[in-house]
Amino acid sequence: MGLSNAIIKKSIRFRFIALVSAAFILSYIPIVNIPFTWIMTFFHEISHGISALVTGGSVEKIKIHILGSGLCYTSGGIRFIILQAGYIGAVIWGIVIYEMADKISHKSTNILAIFLAGLIVVIAVLYGRDIITWIILLILFGLFVSIIKLQEAYFMRLSLKFIGIYVLLDAVRAPLYLIDGRHYGDGAKLSDLTGIPEIIWILIWLAIGIGGALYLWKSSKKPVYSISSLK
Repeated sequence: MGLSNAIIKKSIRFRFIALVSAAFILSYIPIVNIPFTWIMTFFHEISHGISALVTGGSVEKIKIHILGSGLCYTSGGIRFIILQAGYIGAVIWGIVIYEMADKISHKSTNILAIFLAGLIVVIAVLYGRDIITWIILLILFGLFVSIIKLQEAYFMRLSLKFIGIYVLLDAVRAPLYLIDGRHYGDGAKLSDLTGIPEIIWILIWLAIGIGGALYLWKSSKKPVYSISSLK
């Protein structure tokens, strides 16, 4: 029994490393990586929006650009929390998607994919204001619908775990793009708001992202399903 558990744990670790490696490699493949970058941007921007709504503000519109950047236009709310929410929210989304796909049943995994597809539709209807954003959200909707249509539970779970890993890895790397000398973006706005240098916020977000990745690494070593339940 102990040997069997050890083998299962090694297999789980290998699959986790394989997913991380695949996500890392894909993120550097031009064009192919763009839809996955859109997914990360989507979760980043809606995290800004959710924090605005939760703190009493409103969301005017959300934009996603072809090359993967995005903007969430908000009014009211607690600006400090709203500015923090983008990078931190993406880390949380990545962890939650991976963990749910890894731990819940096939039926619940299907519900998760349906929820994410539905969330994209809601955002497109309520906050999409331009044709490019609508097209991008339509493509992302199609991606999640294709996952829903997968007949094999293992591949549905694997697809969602890959998306969770990709979102998390991109959330780790994304703050580093703010080190460009332009004083532009969430870090610069937080610096103007608090007087704390932008680099401090970048390092905080980087640490949170790395912490999220380490959490998933430790969590992924805990087998939940038996081999038979994955069939």
